Amino acid sequence: GVIPRTDEGKPVATRAVFRYFAKIVAKDPSFAKGACHLDACILQITTRMENDVEGNGEGCGDQIERLLLNNPYALKQEKLQQLKITEKCELDEQVRIVGYNQGGEGLLDSGEVLNRDVDFARGYVCKMFTGTEADDQRHLFQPRKEIVVICPTIGGHSGGPVVNDGGEVIGILSRADPAERHRCYLVPTQEWKGLLKRAKKGI
Repeated sequence: GVIPRTDEGKPVATRAVFRYFAKIVAKDPSFAKGACHLDACILQITTRMENDVEGNGEGCGDQIERLLLNNPYALKQEKLQQLKITEKCELDEQVRIVGYNQGGEGLLDSGEVLNRDVDFARGYVCKMFTGTEADDQRHLFQPRKEIVVICPTIGGHSGGPVVNDGGEVIGILSRADPAERHRCYLVPTQEWKGLLKRAKKGI
């Protein structure tokens, strides 16, 4: 999904619409060994739907699709916006998590609607965590590096970018602490940049 923009590039509103289909082109290679060290993946846009879809996304599968994959000119015409990224991160640094509040659970039950209005949660960096090779093998998810942020997160924020005061992405929100909901964990930029490089080589 995307937030529509005018011809001048200005956002029409804060509500997103469904517009593209994409495929995963790079993910944590440790999956093949039965573990996971990196809670992130790289997506490549493949097609654009003929018309934007609103609501809860019903009708996406009925749309005529225009091919964007392997068509640099067509993709350029989409004028997609890009956030700057940085590997720099400081303790007590003020950050904002960008996401879509889904009411606390991120689930769509009967009678509920999907929230498509973007929102921001404010917080600060409290710790940079580095794992060890002697990880607990009882757990599938064994992150090597994480940034810990004090920030009230809500279901729907997971996977969203976390930006500093300069608007640069320092990481991607992975999960909230199940014991302390105001504490959350990010995948640092330096961790998923390797996936991005690998994806570019394969595309």
